[in-house]
Amino acid sequence: MTPPAFPPATSPFHAFVARRTGMALSELQCRRLDEKLTARPGGLTPQYLLHLQSPAGAADLAELIDAISVQKTELFRDEPQLAALRMHVLEPMVSRMHRPLRVWSAGCATGEEVATLLVMLAEAGADPSSTVLGTDISETAIARARELCFSAEQFQRVPSGVRERWFLPAGGGRFTLVGHLKDRARFECHNLMDLPYPVAAEGQGFDLIVCRNVLIYFAPEPFDRVVSSLAGRLTPEGMLVLSAAEPLLRAPPALRTVRFEQAFFYARAQGAVAFTEAAPPVARSTPSSSGLPAVGALLASRSPTSGRFPAIPAPPKPETPAEVRPGDAGAHTEADALFAKVLEWASSGGEASPQTAEALRRCLVLDPDLAAARYLLGMLLEQRGVPAEAAVEYRRALRSLEEGRARTTPFFLNNARLQVACARAIERVERGPGPPPSR
Repeated sequence: MTPPAFPPATSPFHAFVARRTGMALSELQCRRLDEKLTARPGGLTPQYLLHLQSPAGAADLAELIDAISVQKTELFRDEPQLAALRMHVLEPMVSRMHRPLRVWSAGCATGEEVATLLVMLAEAGADPSSTVLGTDISETAIARARELCFSAEQFQRVPSGVRERWFLPAGGGRFTLVGHLKDRARFECHNLMDLPYPVAAEGQGFDLIVCRNVLIYFAPEPFDRVVSSLAGRLTPEGMLVLSAAEPLLRAPPALRTVRFEQAFFYARAQGAVAFTEAAPPVARSTPSSSGLPAVGALLASRSPTSGRFPAIPAPPKPETPAEVRPGDAGAHTEADALFAKVLEWASSGGEASPQTAEALRRCLVLDPDLAAARYLLGMLLEQRGVPAEAAVEYRRALRSLEEGRARTTPFFLNNARLQVACARAIERVERGPGPPPSR
């Protein structure tokens, strides 16, 4: 007798893979997962789900995760943020520490970030024994990353002269990192949802952890859990780097926000407790029928210090400004100044207030295409448990980005990444219910 199969549309496989990866799976990822499962004998049966959950199914599960993993990345991605990292973090660390630096690229995909960090360390004059660890959930990606070899097209964003100084021709239009920098890299396959987390040499923490454009794909609860775990792997003077599309506008207790003109980073808070191998505490919420946290219930139960949906503090009520008409020469200037104030208030702590939304809406009256402000307003509405209103703002931001009307603004410098963030947010708040979680 043929065992019963779960219909793809209601499959608990989605919930299981989401829990294992931390990702809020998009419709495309669910379709890819279903295609892979359908192609396997008995792939949609309860027995196969039990197989995937067992040690014997680890290889099969790894293949499914490979099929849905996002492995798009670039060398020297988000140069403005990297410039701030170089000037305000790496160079001072080199001058101050006088020892090898320990760096971790978490979610390194096919190795571009690792190569970027190795070059930046070398150009900052770091100790030659400094190392970079690259980890990723995808075994296929890690196998490619170990080569540290890239096509000519991947050097489009690389600063002038870097390829000539640090890369050698490898044939077929490809270039490989020079040997003495390659020797400073090591790679591991690691799932950010799994303990224990990697450690640096001799069990030490990391001076710098870079996890850019990874957590943007995560559901809220795993996002918070991973950020707390990463913070615990930092040295007392260590720094965490997320992408500009993954803001912790209010950092969790283990981190403090460090702001610069073109970026902000997250330093280990003074007195923060080091990470232990026990799972960090997370808020519990009633699962939705999809097996993922119910967005409305989760947001309603969040503490004001949640990192993914930050408690955005209230600014002092501004004085009534001189009348500025949208589109006037001064409108964009006033919108940018007000948006910068919102970011400043958000990173300085305090409690959420309707005044914050009021300030963001004022920004959008002055400049309706200030996509970063609209994205932040969507986050605030999502925090308040009104996902339908949040989706409206995310969609408006996405439309202005897709149509090329949005301007770049400080801290949301890469509009391409902000566009991805908006698209993922829309999927997160609008995705329909699915199956209950497997027990």
